[in-house]
Parts: sequence; C-alpha cells; structure tokens
Amino acid sequence: MSSTEKDKTEYSSGIDFVMLLLNYLRSLSRIWVGIAALALVFGGISVVRAHINYVPYYTASSTFTINIKSEQSIYGSVAYYDNAAAEHMAQTFPYILTSSYLYRVVANDMQEPVSGSIRASVVENTNLLTLSVTDRDPEKALRTLNSVIKCYPDVSEPIVGKVTMKVLDESGVPSAPDNERSYLRPALSGILIGTVIGLLWGMLIYITNRTIHSSSEIKKYLGISCLGSIPKIFKRKRTKETSDYYTITDTVTKDLLTEPFRMIKNKVEYHAHKHDHKTFLVTSATAGEGKSFFAVNLALTLAQSGKKVVIIDCDLRHPTGRQIFDMPAGRGLGEYLKEEWELAEYLSTAKAENNHNIPNLLFLPGGATIGDGSRLLSGSRLQNLIASAKANADYVILDSAPAGLLTDSAILAKYADAALIVIRKEFARVDFILDTFKHLADSDIHIVGGILNDT
Repeated sequence: MSSTEKDKTEYSSGIDFVMLLLNYLRSLSRIWVGIAALALVFGGISVVRAHINYVPYYTASSTFTINIKSEQSIYGSVAYYDNAAAEHMAQTFPYILTSSYLYRVVANDMQEPVSGSIRASVVENTNLLTLSVTDRDPEKALRTLNSVIKCYPDVSEPIVGKVTMKVLDESGVPSAPDNERSYLRPALSGILIGTVIGLLWGMLIYITNRTIHSSSEIKKYLGISCLGSIPKIFKRKRTKETSDYYTITDTVTKDLLTEPFRMIKNKVEYHAHKHDHKTFLVTSATAGEGKSFFAVNLALTLAQSGKKVVIIDCDLRHPTGRQIFDMPAGRGLGEYLKEEWELAEYLSTAKAENNHNIPNLLFLPGGATIGDGSRLLSGSRLQNLIASAKANADYVILDSAPAGLLTDSAILAKYADAALIVIRKEFARVDFILDTFKHLADSDIHIVGGILNDT
C-alpha cells in the first residue's frame, strides 16, 4: 500500500465522532450571538405575522331536546320515542348538517350566504342535543344558529320523520372570541425555527471552514509534524509601564509558558543539529495567529539556554516586536533597508535599545510601518544583514509577515534554512494553510513543522 493510500485509510478509519461533536459545539460558541439573533428575529416575525393574520371566531350555541313524533301506534294514539330519537339523530345529524340542501334552506331563510360552520353533538343515551355555529361575526353566528333550529325540522323530516325541538339553553350573542389573541405560541415557534436555522448555519460553517483543532490534526491534514502546543494566554491591559504581551520572562506566565517552549526549543535544536540549520523563518497562514509572540519567546528560550540568538522583525507592514519586548517606538529594519542607516549604526542602536537583560540575545526591530516591504526585502542589504547575523550567532530567527497573505515570506525563505509555521487553534482554514506551503515551495525551504497556538 502506498503512503498516500495509507493516509487515506487512516483518515477514513480514524474519525472520532465525539471529537467532531465537541469541535462543532465549540464552533457554535463562537457564533452563539448570531444564533440568538436569528431566534429573536424569527420569533419577532412570527409574532408580527400572528398579529396581522389574527381573525377572531365566535361561537353561538344552543342545547335542546329532540323528540321524533309518530302518528301511529298499536293503540291508535301518538307516541314519543326520546332515547331512540336521540340515538337516531346522533347518527344522521352530521349528514344533514353537511348537506348542501340545509345550507341552501338556511341561506334562503337568512337571505344571505352561510359563512360559518355548523356542528352538533348528542349526549350519549339522552335526547339532549347541542347545536353550535362558529363565525367571524358574533351576531351572524347567532342568526345562523336560530335559522338552523328553525329550518332543521323541515329538512330532517324526510329522513327521520317529524321532529320537535325544545330549546333548553341558548348562549345569545357571543361576547368573547373562541381563539383569544395569544403571542406565546407563535413566538416560541419562531424562536425554535430561528434556532434550528442557526444550528444548521453553524454546521455549514463548521463543514466548509475546516480548521485545526488539535495537534494530531496538523499531521493528519497538513502532512507536517507538530512541534508542540502553546497554551492560550490572554493579553493583559496595557499601561505606561508594560506592554500588552506576555513572555516567558514574565512572572505571571513563566510557569505556564516555560515548559511548552522548552520542548519546542529542544525539537528545533535537534533539527538544526541534524540538518546543520541556523536560520529559521517564523510565519503563519494569516494575521492574528501569534507568530511574533512565538518568535520572540522561542528566541528568549534559546538565549536562556546559552545560545547566541539574533531575532529580526521582518514584518515591515505590521512590526510588533517592539511591543512584545516592551520597547519604545523608533527606527528599525525598514530604515536600514532604505539606506538611511549603516549596518554598524543600526546594530549599535539595536543593542542600546534592547532591555530584555539577556546579553546573548540581539533583537533587530522592524521600525516604522511600510506599506510595500517586498521590494526592500528583495535587496542585497537584508541578505548581507542575515549573513552577518549568521556569522556571529548560533541561531537567527526571522519574524515574517503571514505567508498566506503576502509574498514577503516567500522572499525571506530564500535567506532561511528552514521554516516554522504557527497555527492558531480553530482559526485559519486547512486549505488556506496548505496554500501557505505552496507559496513557500518555490524557495525549496524545509518546513520543520507546525506549532499549535492558543490551545
């Protein structure tokens, strides 16, 4: 079996449905505001629709007794059959009420069409019958009821014989509608529909925007090794004395960050020793994945282990190294590449500005923001700077712009020995990260592995 077929087999047989469900639920947590908004919108629409479409219905009813009168008996007298009449009426009444003949007779008696519905029910084993008429107009409901009571004996006589109806109770003109105006049910129905649509929307996002959720998925989906995971660190509130970034030298996060970065450092050093690599390009697929945070802390970790390290902030479009190192604004790499500084002056100023108190670590900041840094990065001055750094340090770390967005990383890859890809958990899509590899492919740079950030 080929390696490709093996990977496909592992992928198809290694689906963890529990993990898929947990990842889906986590993806919903990021769009819960949208789901809630959909639920409220659909709930509101249902309430408005119920208000607009509301039509009240009124029911007028009457209870009476039924007697079927027979003109002949064995004694030649008149007889009344109450219970038998009631049972017979219970069987025949629905047919009579739904007959078009009754409706025509009632309409003719009222001199207007019958718009309501007519119903009847018989109390079991009695001759009590309740007749009701439901209509939008309460007065017309009562008129229709009275007309049915008046016309029914004549309509039913050919079927059940002569009928006498004695009214016992009558509702009169109904004062309240049967279906009182209520918004609770339509509101709940709309909220349910909106929630279901929101869940389906979340599922569509989860399916179409597949991201990296765990270190094992880096190998499975990207085909590179995972060098380690960095726990989620929330930015602190920036003050005049401190930056909003934490590093491994901060007492607050030292215990949390030291061990993960030490493990990553060991793997990087192993790779460097095995392949004789000194210059590492640090990049990501898109902005906001924490590549500069990782580059600075990797450099600090290497320097703390006794290595001479130079870290260069090559992200000229968005340099953040000064903020992470808590350094004041000033000139940097951009000004040097524009030939506003000489190399000796640039290095001297960089050494003087560094306040990280690690003598074997040199940070070369990016300087002022430059909109188009690709042209400057392509020049010989950067190449000479990197060559000088390699000659005087054990490791050189190039903090690059996101490789998936800009060509800067592809240019810097020509000067580096290997690349480290920072991948923020549940952030960039897998296909976008794979496109990053394609952007670096022309330089033939070796991708050591990925680092999962914000776990």
